[in-house]
Amino acid sequence: MKAGFIAVVGRPNVGKSTLINKLVSEKVAIVSNKAGTTRDNIKGILNFNGNQYIFIDTPGIHKAKHLLGEYMTNSAIRVLKDVDVILFVLDGSQEISTGDQYVMERVNEARKTPRILVVNKIDKLNDEQLIAKRQEIEEKLGKFDAIVEIAGQYGIGLPKLLEAIDPYLEEGIKYYPDDMYTDMSVYKIITEIVREKILQKTREEIPHSVAIEILNVEKRDNGKDKFDVNIYVERDSQKGIIIGKKGSLLKEIGEEARRDIEELLGEPIYLNLWVKVKEDWRKKKPFLKELGYVEEK
Repeated sequence: MKAGFIAVVGRPNVGKSTLINKLVSEKVAIVSNKAGTTRDNIKGILNFNGNQYIFIDTPGIHKAKHLLGEYMTNSAIRVLKDVDVILFVLDGSQEISTGDQYVMERVNEARKTPRILVVNKIDKLNDEQLIAKRQEIEEKLGKFDAIVEIAGQYGIGLPKLLEAIDPYLEEGIKYYPDDMYTDMSVYKIITEIVREKILQKTREEIPHSVAIEILNVEKRDNGKDKFDVNIYVERDSQKGIIIGKKGSLLKEIGEEARRDIEELLGEPIYLNLWVKVKEDWRKKKPFLKELGYVEEK
């Protein structure tokens, strides 16, 4: 038995969460096409061939514009020195950007931690483009302990990725039970499910301006527990968008979230969603602390 912690880092929206969900074969991280979908470090646990891989899905590393963004980037950077190996995920279908180079600078600060470059979305490249991408990587990012080319959405290249990680796992260690695929609490998963539905059904500024909090859980004798959930936005106009005409969008979000939560819990529930305005909440440290986004120093 070998085991290890693997930080999965990269700029926003390069496919980190999709990759981890595919590796673990469970939905541990919500996915959307919106940058900044992941806000916390989330563990996905894979037991395979006698080894235990603990993947840490991190928020996209970027230059922060508010306190929430600062928390997200700092939480991603903080884990780099404490893991056994770093997976730096790159969108192979796009030119290497200053954002990718900014992530590389942060990775290089963890000098002693092995790093593997994961070139994602190679299904979008032909042979000539792949050769050019390898040259671009060497010129703009430098050397890595290993480079693995994958298409995370389709599971292409994942066995090779695990092989590249294996040398950095620690012998004789097991951190979690075999049937555990994440260390996230059930209530945290529920708030993430609600946020995912909003991300999938809204655009522009709405996805970045939403926070979710479970206000109350009422255990009922009939076995159908009731969850009261607050959706926070920053402006009245955003509240109107999420509620929709005659409450239509909020109802749609609630129905889809309830189905996913019932599948998670294995039992029916009542789900009540409330939309509230908390002006500029991403810039307010006390409120961010309430939501668990600002750590005490």
